[in-house]
Amino acid sequence: MGGVELAGVAVTVVPWDDPDVTRLREEQQAELKVLYDGEADLEPHLPPEEMLATVAVSIDGEVVACGSLRDATRYGDGYGELKRMYVLPRVRGRGLARRVLVALEGIAAENDLRRLILETGSRQVAAITLYRSAGYRRIAPFGPYDERDISVCYARWLVPDAGARVLVVNGTVGAGKTAVAEHVGEVLRERAVPHAVLDVDALRWVWPPPEGDRFAQRVVFEHLAAIAPNLAARGYRHVVLAEVVEDPEDRERYELAFDGADVRIVRVVASHASRNARIVAREADAESRDWHLARTVELEAVLEAAGVDDAVVPNDRPLAEVAAQVLRAAGW
Repeated sequence: MGGVELAGVAVTVVPWDDPDVTRLREEQQAELKVLYDGEADLEPHLPPEEMLATVAVSIDGEVVACGSLRDATRYGDGYGELKRMYVLPRVRGRGLARRVLVALEGIAAENDLRRLILETGSRQVAAITLYRSAGYRRIAPFGPYDERDISVCYARWLVPDAGARVLVVNGTVGAGKTAVAEHVGEVLRERAVPHAVLDVDALRWVWPPPEGDRFAQRVVFEHLAAIAPNLAARGYRHVVLAEVVEDPEDRERYELAFDGADVRIVRVVASHASRNARIVAREADAESRDWHLARTVELEAVLEAAGVDDAVVPNDRPLAEVAAQVLRAAGW
């Protein structure tokens, strides 16, 4: 890969020991040590023989940003790891980090890598925003970061149709999310798409609930993380979940449970009268019925305020039509 000149900006491939890039890496390590209260990088010295490529970005001849690609096949076939991504503070906000990222992704593709992984820190909000906007999704900590609380890890598949795809059918009590999820499964079956449909409520039926976890959400995500490898091993890449999503952080929890899955959240909505009718029809116990009638109003307001959904679909037509619209809204 040669240099690419754009309005005084050049992106070039340089040796790992390039003096300008070496200086930037040293500045990065010093900055991170301050950011994390004196805690040093777990890998302060990277093996040069593992580095597949290093990219430098310069403005009018001055190197101001860098990043490297590391062989990570010990973590998976065709894996590469992004390392030492850094932009000088005085030139941040100009899209230079994205240029480094795009260049490294191009090199990875040229070298037939299938997936890129990376580690960043929980306090590096700008870095996390960059990676998420570029399609990187949350994965479990790997290698030396496995037990490091401040580490957050992400990954992106570089090949099409790899990794899991998760569709969460969201909705308040009585909105019909379970019935819609089941019909989504029927549509996928008609399309000959291998898939799994899970009613997540079945995964939280424990008693007593964990302390401080009223609806056993931690139990749910632990169950999903255990189920996900079994589904992946059998080729069920498309997973449909019927579940309430009221916490914005749940999106990354789903990604994490399904090893960096692409997660779409589509909320189905129904009129207050329709929701009440469904609740009355299925809740024979008066106390339970009253609780659910109150909860549907409370939760509808919570979900509306949370704004975690990628799309909202009215559940006011035949279920097959609603399911088809949910799939379209999810991009499936």
